[in-house]
Amino acid sequence: MTTPHPSSNVQLLSRNPIFTPSMNVWGYEIQTAAHVAADAPPEPDQPRVGNAVISGSFVGLNAILARSKKLLLAYSADQLHSQIPRALPPKSSIVLVPPESQGSPGLRSALEQLAAEGHGIALDWDKEVTPHAAILGAASFICLTSPDQARTAELATILALGKTCIARHVHSREALHRLKGHGVGLFQGRFFKDAEIIPGKKLSSHQNSRLGIMNAVMQGGDDLDRLVQPVQSDVSLSYRLLSYLNSPSFGFVRKISTIRQAIAMLGWSHARNWLLAVLLADMAQGDQQNELLHLSLQRAKFLEQMVQTYDYWGFKPEEMFLLGTFSLLDVILGVSMQDALAFLPLNDTQKRALCGDKTSEYAPFLTLMAAFEDQDQRQLDKLALDLNINPDAARHMFHASGAWASSVLEATPGA
Repeated sequence: MTTPHPSSNVQLLSRNPIFTPSMNVWGYEIQTAAHVAADAPPEPDQPRVGNAVISGSFVGLNAILARSKKLLLAYSADQLHSQIPRALPPKSSIVLVPPESQGSPGLRSALEQLAAEGHGIALDWDKEVTPHAAILGAASFICLTSPDQARTAELATILALGKTCIARHVHSREALHRLKGHGVGLFQGRFFKDAEIIPGKKLSSHQNSRLGIMNAVMQGGDDLDRLVQPVQSDVSLSYRLLSYLNSPSFGFVRKISTIRQAIAMLGWSHARNWLLAVLLADMAQGDQQNELLHLSLQRAKFLEQMVQTYDYWGFKPEEMFLLGTFSLLDVILGVSMQDALAFLPLNDTQKRALCGDKTSEYAPFLTLMAAFEDQDQRQLDKLALDLNINPDAARHMFHASGAWASSVLEATPGA
């Protein structure tokens, strides 16, 4: 088995949603693919993120700007002196200043000018540096590396001046509610993946309809006719599939005019995966669900690529794609995972894994996926040894899968 290595010419960037207390997406912090753990020092590449995004290395930038969301980006001191953030619309731009740059008197005028033009200024919190920073007056946001930092008296004094606090690594909704009591106004972390089960909740007729089509698509095997039929019978799906394939990104010389032709051109496996993504998007309503949709597709592609690259116990890529696709279905629908999966023709092993069975043969992959999402370096190091994988190559696949998910959603009308 050949161990893959990440390509050196690919800029790996991750998007990390930042939520308001009402679970609307306020914006995104874009970070390097390298691990950024709670209380860890900044990565050497992190100050170059802003320049990488502006230069077009981040897939999904246009969609974020079109939705009028904020972009929290780190820049080097030289980039700030050169006014690089001006390449972004001021209403979308939040300039993140690390502690080592906060005491630089030379940056004060550059940051004040950016603030005057409408760019937001955010300071990464350091209790020894930030309270005395020359640029504190120009800043509107304070970013915490760890939620524990919210309990410091120095921070409370600064927040009383009207600064908005962004807390990273918020792992539960209980932690979110505690942080609100400390004056934190924006939140980033895994909490949004926690399922809020509503007792007695019934799925809507629309959700049942979409799950029914999913069932038909998954039971069709590689029979082209059984894949064509549910699409042809749904006007919305037909329109989106034809619009997707006739978009400039495919560059077909002749227009694709029939569903059969579209699925044949796309290929059975890709057509099925696209259909599942669109059907899942139809059930995802609101900012939180849209982030869950993006993450579900990223997981699906990552797990698919892992078993294509590493020969693990004969796992099939299409099975792993399904595992990732449905891994957050309970959170999206607001019902238990057992109830959500009752509609779908998955095998018992897949269902047990999605319901949290740690003894499942799929469990190590689901744990690996979660470790990347939570930036849990200890768990990643352990799993890399257990699974005999190149952690850098796996990290490359994980973040490349995020770019793939962004590109699919950006190219698909209505998704």
